[in-house]
Amino acid sequence: MSLAEGQKALQTFHEWCDAQGIEYDKEALEIRAFVDGSSANQNRYHYAVFARRDIAAGEVVVRSIPKSACLSARTSSCAPQLQAERLGGGLALNIAIMHERSLREKSKWHGYFAVLPHRGERTLPMFWPNAALQTLRGTELAAHVAADVISLREDYDEHVVNGLCVRFPEVFDPSLYAKGFESYLEAASLAASRAFFIGDVFGEALVPVADAFNHRTDAESVRVFGAEGGFDENENEETSEEENEEESEEENEEENEEESESSDDDVEEKDSDASSSSSSQELDPYDAPVSGKLEIHAHVATKAGDELFNTFGSQNNASLLHKYGFCEIDNKHCTVGLDIELVERVLGVKETRDAAASVGLDLDEEKYFEIAPDGVVEDALLALLARAFRREGEQDDPTSESPEVREALRDVLRLRLEAYGEDEPEKKSGAPENTAPAGGGLVGVRAAETLRAAEIAVLAAALRAVSSGDDSRDERRGVKRVKR
Repeated sequence: MSLAEGQKALQTFHEWCDAQGIEYDKEALEIRAFVDGSSANQNRYHYAVFARRDIAAGEVVVRSIPKSACLSARTSSCAPQLQAERLGGGLALNIAIMHERSLREKSKWHGYFAVLPHRGERTLPMFWPNAALQTLRGTELAAHVAADVISLREDYDEHVVNGLCVRFPEVFDPSLYAKGFESYLEAASLAASRAFFIGDVFGEALVPVADAFNHRTDAESVRVFGAEGGFDENENEETSEEENEEESEEENEEENEEESESSDDDVEEKDSDASSSSSSQELDPYDAPVSGKLEIHAHVATKAGDELFNTFGSQNNASLLHKYGFCEIDNKHCTVGLDIELVERVLGVKETRDAAASVGLDLDEEKYFEIAPDGVVEDALLALLARAFRREGEQDDPTSESPEVREALRDVLRLRLEAYGEDEPEKKSGAPENTAPAGGGLVGVRAAETLRAAEIAVLAAALRAVSSGDDSRDERRGVKRVKR
């Protein structure tokens, strides 16, 4: 396939945008097509946004993306069926994308699909063959990929094959969807890697033009406004930062829980008992009018010829690879989780459980402890270890610098390092190669190697710190002697 075909798809997309009332400053922005060598197995293209001229901070570069042009569960042609089945959240968005793609030229979003990967975002690890997944051995992500596919399969069988196809065969053709799980995975990958939250009525949606901006952590050029109807730069900036912090915290917790969870936050949102008392009088989002628009503003000044970036928030590479299919070369947010099982192997199960209960830790809820990017270990783990070594009759726990606590922590860290194995994983493993990274990110084997190296570096920093005997670590962590 030639670059000309990618440019032809881009022209189709531009014409579709015009028909949908999407308005952006074509004198300021240029969307460029590139042959994406990172996905040679599907011959796809990727797109990026560049400045045609100097752009000032605060300038509105995309004047209008009507929410009616965004593909969400609410705006899809199968919204009535999704409403009848009381489906929402990521699950409903996956189904909506899958259904609209199945309609081909009949779909309202056919012109938009021209610039999306025809076989989904194949750089996501859930599409990698087993040999490729070995390159993730030991990482925060390794345990979750297989669980994601299992969870997606369960959702698909329950809600599509045995749900929508049974109740609405005229819309969800059983003969088509009986063998359609691969198309559901592709839709889920598009939702995971591209969806934006655009308001309570619409939830997450695919947003044309906005998803053409590549990601860059902590260095975005643009920001999207209007999810809740406001376009004030200062007001939305504060909200955006809070959402990014919450999203990052939630993602880190999710990466550290060995639970079945899809890469696109695949959640079935039925009417919950917890919220029924407060929301019983609220309008069903499926019945709300489809209105409103999004805008994109320049966050910083940009020179002509430079690429413009958006951000998915301050996420570590495990999160980026899991949800978006790439890693960054110099991501500063790498963290590593320590499973409580490792602590139990060092201290003993009973000793660990008793110490946790004594310091108020619920190990059913707090199964992981985090190591920060600089190697600093979470205080909760240090408190647990210290309590485990409190001598009978004493009122104080030993400090984190006591020999027994340090030795136990060293043993936990060494056990965690063993998960990566002694040998380097086979590089020629079938994962997509990174010959033409989009936005400067890494995909496939190089992404996995980057993730492994970063996590090992964090663990090594923690080991160096605990082995140094530097008393200043108490001050850095705020570790105090704990009295019963």
